[in-house]
Amino acid sequence: MPANKFFPYKPVPPENFVGRTSELYTIFDQINKRGHIAISGRSCMGKSSLLKYIESQNSWNEKNLDFSTALIVYKDCGDLSTPHIFWQEVLKDLKNKTHGNADLQDKIEDLLKPEKSKIEVRDIRQILRKIGEIGKFLLLLLDNYNDIIRTPEEYSADSEKSREMLTFLSGLRNLAIQGEEGKYFSTVVATFQQLDELGPKIGGGSPWYNHYIYVDLKLFSQEDIENYFFNQKYFFISIPENIQKEKVLEITGGYPTLLQQVGEAFYTKQDIDINTLKTTLNAQNKHIFKDIWINLTEDEKKLLLLIVIDNSTGEINGKSYLVDDIKGVFERNNNKLTTLQNKGIIYNQKEQGKYKFSSSLMQDLVIQEFGEEILDPKKREILFEKFGIKITAEVLDKAKKIPLLSFIKLVKSIFKFG
Repeated sequence: MPANKFFPYKPVPPENFVGRTSELYTIFDQINKRGHIAISGRSCMGKSSLLKYIESQNSWNEKNLDFSTALIVYKDCGDLSTPHIFWQEVLKDLKNKTHGNADLQDKIEDLLKPEKSKIEVRDIRQILRKIGEIGKFLLLLLDNYNDIIRTPEEYSADSEKSREMLTFLSGLRNLAIQGEEGKYFSTVVATFQQLDELGPKIGGGSPWYNHYIYVDLKLFSQEDIENYFFNQKYFFISIPENIQKEKVLEITGGYPTLLQQVGEAFYTKQDIDINTLKTTLNAQNKHIFKDIWINLTEDEKKLLLLIVIDNSTGEINGKSYLVDDIKGVFERNNNKLTTLQNKGIIYNQKEQGKYKFSSSLMQDLVIQEFGEEILDPKKREILFEKFGIKITAEVLDKAKKIPLLSFIKLVKSIFKFG
């Protein structure tokens, strides 16, 4: 049996990394110009693998760039709770990479002394100046950057924390764009949302994130999947004869991590069937799709519910549903549907004139959410309110005494969503 080449539960090693050609071109071009890049993408998209690839010397050699000029510090921001701890940990790693330069090491050690209660922008500026003097530059690779800057909602009741974070973020921007030291500094950050959706609200002035170039990680295309996961040269998913390839792709979509998990499952369990595979993948990844659902807007959730109804011709979990003018709703909300496509949640199957889910695991979660609202009598009113149907107290009283399908027909009206 050939060696297992799949890495479903940790970043793919740089020597096994595949794809993302255009994204890497943009990233290395910006690094070479000492620019700043923000990679965004949901879980399962390969952000950590991409950062680890950028960190490797081979990736620089492939791009004909001089790896020796970069002092690269990779940090997972999930382990860093405050700006001060952030700079402490960055400087500790940087110190380990500057052996042989006593002056720079002394500067770093001074900043790491216990009596130094706060590391400020001017301190880091001095370090960058010293780095420039030895012909190098600092490259920060910051994974899970959203864990340190957080979402706007987390600052609403804590103005002091908001000020502290804005000072930190503004300081990073200051280092990047002001003074000579910016020539010795580059950053690549990875987040689950774009930077303008994160961090405390800005009171005025230039946004702290407007010096970043955005790189959005999309699902692998069908061509990518064929080239990298059904090719003996890279990752080869050997599908058992009793399972159709199309059924596998319905589950995985173009999610890199799901493709890795499927490859691993088929490698270790030769007698697996499609239902067992789907159950296994759902158990392993349900939290990821649940997180996607939680972070959607209410309008986006409504549209996904309607897509489920449209694709199932109204039959879900043995129950019938009827909503007027779904096609009209889709036409009026084309921009929102495009956003859902850009997020990799759905795609437009133009041949059938329908929207489809990129992964059937996400579709199953939406059906579950839909079913929970129907099954809970307290949420019945909320469901129809979302669907733009006006319900009076009289109709709600009647609804308690009649089947759901009849109830929907009773309140049937022109769909006013959007």
